[in-house]
Amino acid sequence: MVGGDESTLTAAEHLLGSMGSRWVYCGPAGSGLVAKICNNMILGMTMAAVAEAMNLGIKLGMEPKVLASVINTSTGRCWASEINNPVPGAIENQIPSNNNYLNGFKADLLLKDMRLGESLAKGTHTQTPLTRLTVDVYARISQMGWGDKDFSIAYKYFKEQQS
Repeated sequence: MVGGDESTLTAAEHLLGSMGSRWVYCGPAGSGLVAKICNNMILGMTMAAVAEAMNLGIKLGMEPKVLASVINTSTGRCWASEINNPVPGAIENQIPSNNNYLNGFKADLLLKDMRLGESLAKGTHTQTPLTRLTVDVYARISQMGWGDKDFSIAYKYFKEQQS
């Protein structure tokens, strides 16, 4: 996600290629950051939704692998469930939830990006109520001392909550 003068970026394409296999020109300076923030807002919300739904399904007696299989082949399918499922053992991949939520995208970094999204939304008078709810969840996760864990730790957060 890159923003700036397109001709300059075209000239620097070889440098961008050394940073990753794919880059997307997003528009003028700052557009890459806007795209990153909006993408991470969605990422946080979908992970929280998957964690919440998986927690409910498991508490209602579903086997985690079966529930993940249903979600991953149905309309709930998303990256947060299919690739980085927050429930330990729900999928076989080497993912943070299968490693005590280590070595992933830190919850505190996601929280930072979501708060940046809220700030950008406020500046444009744009309502973001789902972001607000998700920020509250990740702020509580951070307050619990889990901010350095992968953001999929939202499942553990929901699992440990009392109604």
